[in-house]
Amino acid sequence: MAQLDVSLPPQNIEAEAAVLGSMLIERNAVEKALDALSERDFYQETHRRIFSAMAAIYERGEAVDVVTVAAELKKSKFLDEIGGMAGLTALVHKVATAAHVDYYARIVKNKSILRELISVATGVVAECYQEAKDPSHILDEAQEAVLRVSEKQVSRGIATVEELTHEVIAQIEAAHKRKAAVTGISSGLRDFDRLTTGFQKSDLILIAARPSQGKTALALNIASNVVLSKEPKSVLFFSMEMSKHAIMERMIAAEAGVDLQKVKTGFFPREKWTDLTNAAARFSESPLYVVDTPGLSVLNVRSMARQLAVDLRRKGKSLDLLILDYLQLMRGSSSRMESRQQEVSEISRGLKYLARDLNIPVIALSQLSRRPEEKGRSDSRPQLSDLRESGALEQDADLVAFIYREAYYKQNDPSVDDKKAEIIISKQRQGPTGIVSVMFLRQYTRFVDADSRADVEEPAPFQAQFD
Repeated sequence: MAQLDVSLPPQNIEAEAAVLGSMLIERNAVEKALDALSERDFYQETHRRIFSAMAAIYERGEAVDVVTVAAELKKSKFLDEIGGMAGLTALVHKVATAAHVDYYARIVKNKSILRELISVATGVVAECYQEAKDPSHILDEAQEAVLRVSEKQVSRGIATVEELTHEVIAQIEAAHKRKAAVTGISSGLRDFDRLTTGFQKSDLILIAARPSQGKTALALNIASNVVLSKEPKSVLFFSMEMSKHAIMERMIAAEAGVDLQKVKTGFFPREKWTDLTNAAARFSESPLYVVDTPGLSVLNVRSMARQLAVDLRRKGKSLDLLILDYLQLMRGSSSRMESRQQEVSEISRGLKYLARDLNIPVIALSQLSRRPEEKGRSDSRPQLSDLRESGALEQDADLVAFIYREAYYKQNDPSVDDKKAEIIISKQRQGPTGIVSVMFLRQYTRFVDADSRADVEEPAPFQAQFD
């Protein structure tokens, strides 16, 4: 068996020369090559110099040919390094036509990716030998680096206003043609979507409430609405508090419209069995993924989410939404945190980074402090200052929504509608704030639009409350 020669990094000098030769022949090939490759994708230094010169000429709007490239290289005193005019002419003779520039560029790109993977792996090996970092940090950084390589998006860093203007105008024109009230992922609640236009990519959404207000119910409702919609999207649901079987039981009962307490005890009407099995069948075919491991760190969550995203991408699919229940049950990546506030701040930043890294909305549930229940407070509606343990939550979140049920605070007042609830949007980075009226069907643990005509059964006396 022949031994693997690792002395020379992956490269294809002939393909690199073919790309450059194609660019010297035809302007269209220049555009294709510049779109697919960057200077650092070339292995041979002289090829990098030539490609860089071509890019500079093209950016000025001038013709790219042997004469102009030679002049550009001469100006920067690199013409002799590449073999003068004879070296450029030799590149032209490498290809008979520029028609195959896409194929040549793909070869060059693939070799570049392999070299970058080697570089990443070498860095990981060095970190392991140094033993200066916690293994969880090394794993997280390695996963992030490999994911960047797999996507292999050319990062241009600073964007010019000219580029941004064209891109934004194109987005505005597309929105004008589409005229869609919901541009992100729909929550399934009409008025909430109208105010938020849906959950947007790379946003961190915080849903906060006191215990038993229904934040878990709302999160499960959103997950159900997303995965069971006409155009289902993939949802990864992390539960730090409930088991995956309890979560599935609640989702099936809510979707079937059967009293959760009756489902749990088995005392539901026989005719509801079909509704339950039909709901279970719909969920079994849906793109919903559940993790019920308690006490996960933000690094654990990021690692699992990235792995699922990669697995789905291999199948031609995507991870579209991540929901986490709930934030205060997570732990930081290190046990050396001086305070819980610092730990929550790290978790908050980590989730925001994850949303941007995977380019998906991340919904995190959060507990509120006891301040809304203080007797001296005139209004029990939660405020941003009630967010528990860290001001970083308010800072990092793109959207903050609170759940408020008046009946929770006035349990002995018969005039208060037990089903009436509000979702208070107190912060929205790209939109308005406001209050959305909804109904909370407690026995189904389900939120619906305020004007919903849902068949609501009256709950039995002393019915259990569900968050």
